[in-house]
Amino acid sequence: QGFYKQTKVDGKKQFWPLNFETMEHEPAGDKPRFDSVGKVRDIEDKGERLKVLMAGDDKASELAKAFTYFGLSYAALCIPEIADLPDAIDNAMKWGFVHDAGPFEIWDALGVADAAEKMKAEGYEVAGWVEEMLASGKETFYKYEGKIQTAIYDPIKKEYHPLPVSPVRINLQSLKDAGKEVARNEGASLIDLGDGVACVEFHTKMNVFDTDIGAMLMEGMDIVEKDFDAMVVGNQGPHFSAGANLFLIVMHAQQEQWDELDAIVKGLQDLNMRMRYFTKPIVAAPFGYTLGGGAELMMHCNRVVASAETYTGLVEMGMGLLPAGGGSKEMLRRILNPAMRVENTEPLSFIEKVFLQIGMAKVATSAEEARDFALLLPSDRIVMNQDHLLAEAKREARHMADTGYRPPTREKIYAVGRDGLAAIKIAAWMFGQGGYISEHDALVADRVANVLSGGSLSKAQWVDEQYILDLEREYFLSLCGEKKTQERIWHFLQTGKPLRN
Repeated sequence: QGFYKQTKVDGKKQFWPLNFETMEHEPAGDKPRFDSVGKVRDIEDKGERLKVLMAGDDKASELAKAFTYFGLSYAALCIPEIADLPDAIDNAMKWGFVHDAGPFEIWDALGVADAAEKMKAEGYEVAGWVEEMLASGKETFYKYEGKIQTAIYDPIKKEYHPLPVSPVRINLQSLKDAGKEVARNEGASLIDLGDGVACVEFHTKMNVFDTDIGAMLMEGMDIVEKDFDAMVVGNQGPHFSAGANLFLIVMHAQQEQWDELDAIVKGLQDLNMRMRYFTKPIVAAPFGYTLGGGAELMMHCNRVVASAETYTGLVEMGMGLLPAGGGSKEMLRRILNPAMRVENTEPLSFIEKVFLQIGMAKVATSAEEARDFALLLPSDRIVMNQDHLLAEAKREARHMADTGYRPPTREKIYAVGRDGLAAIKIAAWMFGQGGYISEHDALVADRVANVLSGGSLSKAQWVDEQYILDLEREYFLSLCGEKKTQERIWHFLQTGKPLRN
């Protein structure tokens, strides 16, 4: 069978590990807990996190030391056999294996001399050229300006080799170090990119959208209106935005602070609508996770320059919620509206596409697939090299400003009314009866149907955007009051995994 055996217990899939003493597969039992792992959960800095983990005295610490010291030793011994410079190995590990940092970057973070002594004490070989480098007074593999790498040690020439600087790469940290930060709060910064373009950078954990980010976007638009020609929304964190601050939502919901929660959702709607109709171009530069509220924000920017590796979708359904920052309205505007401008078009297939996309919490697995979902438009651009993303977004914003950008005219949204609502509800009911969705999923789907149809209007008609936004907010708040929705949110916050209750 292998080291693990897949089996089902009470209809649920389990993976049983092999017991090496009995040579039989057995239930895994309780998940092991290690003190050293618990100590590092909230440490953001990678080097510091690894130092604390390796300083422990339990099995997890011993494993971390063994893997790390062996990896550092082996990587150094591979020079010059497979690469002349250490950065080539670092890049191979990052680009080819999706590591956050390469072995020599990790070694620098640990302290080269200190880690080398500990490696030798544990019985791991330290390459001769590393010993020579340290003996010559050079303490790191890379040279740094702030946090930016500027040169790499050359073991053959025994000196530092300057790292090439791409003319089409913007580094936000370098700009901040140079005093280009115009405004800042706990969640975001406004940075001058030069050439009349400003950038709002998020810096919350996982770039989760919160009130600080919203405040900075509003302040940023005030400043751009007076002092800049265009704005970019982007960052250089691990992801563009993993969505809204669920902790804030569930805390207000459990304390029944409905007015405060309504104000938060209304604030996000107002922010997105201001961005959509802002007098100067706003370009989003998404990459990685661009989910929920992050996707809604992206969709309300005037143009998107996306990394090819962008994973985006309206995933609120998985939390027992629905898109309430304008996402539902925007999907209707993008998919249903164009069809209904053609005479004698039947709306049902188009509204069904929107309903299934939101109801199944579909996530596009690339920027190209996001076009199929209408999360990106034909006018939006896709960039293959993520290092060039901000520079390309800036160039796009500058081009839009130079060619006489004007905000879009306001348009109404087609609402199918009660006949369309009945059709959508039947589809949701059939999913429930077939056992494809839970009872609570069916409840959420019912609320989504009410929003997408425009409620129980007596006939199909064109309505103001604000009408759909008000429905989004009304049904979002009603779902926040559901116990099972709150259970889903807490389970996700505690485990990082969705709960299907």
